[in-house]
Amino acid sequence: MSKAMSYSEAIKIAEEREKKVRHEFDKYDLDDSGTIDIDELMCLLDDLGLLTKLKTERVNFTTEMFEKYDANEDGVLSFEEFKGLYNAAVDDAAGTRPKAKKNDVVARTAHGLDGGTLAAREAIKQEKARKKAEEAEKIRKQNQEMKERIKAQGKGKDPKALDAEIERQRREAAEKRAEQKRMEKERLKEENKQFEARKAATGTRTSANLSAEEEEMRRAAAEASAAAKEAERRQLATHNAELERIKRETGAATVASLSAEEEVARKEASDASAARKAQEAAELKQHSKDLQGMVLATGAATVHQLDDETLAAREAKEAEVAAKKAQEASDRNAKEREIADIKANTGAKTDHQLS
Repeated sequence: MSKAMSYSEAIKIAEEREKKVRHEFDKYDLDDSGTIDIDELMCLLDDLGLLTKLKTERVNFTTEMFEKYDANEDGVLSFEEFKGLYNAAVDDAAGTRPKAKKNDVVARTAHGLDGGTLAAREAIKQEKARKKAEEAEKIRKQNQEMKERIKAQGKGKDPKALDAEIERQRREAAEKRAEQKRMEKERLKEENKQFEARKAATGTRTSANLSAEEEEMRRAAAEASAAAKEAERRQLATHNAELERIKRETGAATVASLSAEEEVARKEASDASAARKAQEAAELKQHSKDLQGMVLATGAATVHQLDDETLAAREAKEAEVAAKKAQEASDRNAKEREIADIKANTGAKTDHQLS
């Protein structure tokens, strides 16, 4: 019958076990920060003789552990966090670890999140943990292959020297991975910094927060459109006044009694004016939309920051609109001259003599 272990003996055994675990943990603490990279967790558990004893499939076990102990997802574990994970591995190897239970959804909805949102977040977190676990398993296999290669090449050599070489190469590979991670982190940090700078420069994408230059251009475009409409209105008023004069001189009782040519000309002028107004309104709306699209696409803080190609496209569009307006004005003048020539050449006194 075995003698019952005393409290002091149990404490001593626990302290020795922790000392051993701490020693292995420190080997994987490359920068003496008091943390280890979870990428090497399987390697560490393998060195502690636990990995092959797990009852749970190792990737599934590690996924669960990452999800639980790397709560802030910073990719590292402190010694206290690792102790919890180590004890879970010991229990799993002994078959005494309780199955993980998902937190009650009702309790978590107290934070204002519905079940669907929580499930989605849980799924994302678990997927991230699984990818990390799969990467850790990949690194463990590489580490195992490296060990076997060194031992095969060093047959007959001092085992301590071989262990030292294995540890040296493992640290080199780990430091290389750490440097790659650091560089990637710096790259992402710089990209985020530039993105924040662009956001600060461009401001919120609403009409209330458009840059001063953009607002000025929109104001100028609106004024130009209003001026064009006013010019059209004045021109139409002049044209109508001329029609009234013709009516008085020819003795026509109503506009309906004007010559067919004059009535057609008046209607054409009116239709053309309405069509021009509609076209200008559509072009102005599209131009404003295109301009804002350019600013959004380029991330420019002001219109002056648009690239040369974008500016050239904008200037070409403005030139096209200007040319179209000039052509329309020329066509109107030609039409008016044609009407004047008809009146001058016929010498009609009444509309019936104009046909």
